[in-house]
Amino acid sequence: MKHKLYKIVTMSGLSPTKKIAISFFVVIFIGACLLTLPIANQPGTSITFIDALFTATSAVCVTGLVVYFPAVQLTVFGQVVLMLLIQIGGLGLMTLVATIHLGLKNRLSVQNKVAMREALGQKQVVNYKAYLFRIVKYTFSFELVGALLLAFVFVPEQGIVRGLFWSIFTAISAFCNAGFDLVGTVNLAPYVSQPLVNLVVMGLIISGGLGFIVYFDVRDKMHLLTKQHIPFKQFIKRLNLQTKLVFIMTIILIFVPALFIFINEYNNPNTLGALSFDGKISASLFNSVTLRTAGFSTIDYTKIYEPTAFMMIVTMFIGGSPGGTAGGIKTTTFAVIAIFVIRSLRGHTKTSVFHRTLSLQTVASALNVFTLNFLFLFTGIMILSSATDFSLLAIMFEAVSAMATVGLSLGITASLPILGKLIIITLMYVGRIGIITFLSSIIREDKHKDIEYAEGRLMIG
Repeated sequence: MKHKLYKIVTMSGLSPTKKIAISFFVVIFIGACLLTLPIANQPGTSITFIDALFTATSAVCVTGLVVYFPAVQLTVFGQVVLMLLIQIGGLGLMTLVATIHLGLKNRLSVQNKVAMREALGQKQVVNYKAYLFRIVKYTFSFELVGALLLAFVFVPEQGIVRGLFWSIFTAISAFCNAGFDLVGTVNLAPYVSQPLVNLVVMGLIISGGLGFIVYFDVRDKMHLLTKQHIPFKQFIKRLNLQTKLVFIMTIILIFVPALFIFINEYNNPNTLGALSFDGKISASLFNSVTLRTAGFSTIDYTKIYEPTAFMMIVTMFIGGSPGGTAGGIKTTTFAVIAIFVIRSLRGHTKTSVFHRTLSLQTVASALNVFTLNFLFLFTGIMILSSATDFSLLAIMFEAVSAMATVGLSLGITASLPILGKLIIITLMYVGRIGIITFLSSIIREDKHKDIEYAEGRLMIG
């Protein structure tokens, strides 16, 4: 009996991609069922299963889009369920199950190691037990520190119990890049000028979006600075290529959108216009960081100018970095494509960066991710346009926000028809597990994929 239960939990016999897809689906379905319970909703209120499914998907896929406000609709029980769904979604059910399994001194099968490699987005992990334990330890450490710092603001305002709960919930939501809050109906707008809340939430969002492999690389190289006392420039050179690209892309995708928001919304009376100069800078930075698939907001997105909305769509589509809690096509994907295009235009036949040549397979993978995400997203936008009467800009913003697991909206989420909600649910789900994983789980592998034919020639462009 114990052996059968283990086989069910570990989904023995299924392909790695199917395991990932099913694990997220199972958690979403259970979460939706729990959120429909009377104990999860305020007295005298209830929600439909489709709305519960939408909320559970948004939580597990760490998106943050809502058809109702958790602070208004859900009881403490419902909010705890939501928080647990966010935590499970941020880490991934398979990561948690494997960590518990290894904690009981059991070994992972070869098949489960392959599944974990897919779930973690890593090509090779030598010591799964150490790697998974590091992920859990780093996650809880960041969330604990964030919660303690937020408590300095929330506890004096809300009291010890409620303030601590708000702090824990917000810290988990921020690190997992989920964007859910318990403040009310205006997200974190009341704290637009509160420096500690802004800094802590931004720090957690960036930390969750960098990717665990970046932390491990920096940590493993720190002894070069502390013990061997090498120059800082030499330390930077020793970092892995992915770490360098992630840091560069993160800096660019924080400060460039922030500058755009600052300039374009400076005199908008409904967003930055009423804030002080320092407040404008703070709000611009915060709402740039949150575009990295976090979903928190300190301004009213329904009042932003159209150019700002278009810029945000592009930033959301790129998203965070691989191996973390963020969504989007990922910073490294965008960087590889950009480098490939620039090098090609300059007449180079090899794609290289930081004195490293990127393989053709790496470039092809980046192009695959970009193309498939774009086509899937484009299909979703077309269906949403046919099913709703909202503006194309609002629909594009909503769809990109869903698939990039961001959670920001131009105010149309709650008004979506059932078909619209189902489309957004699908986009959130596919965006979280990854388009490649999703398609691989439903498409049979080609048995004749290694056959090489004579070269064919085509005119391009």
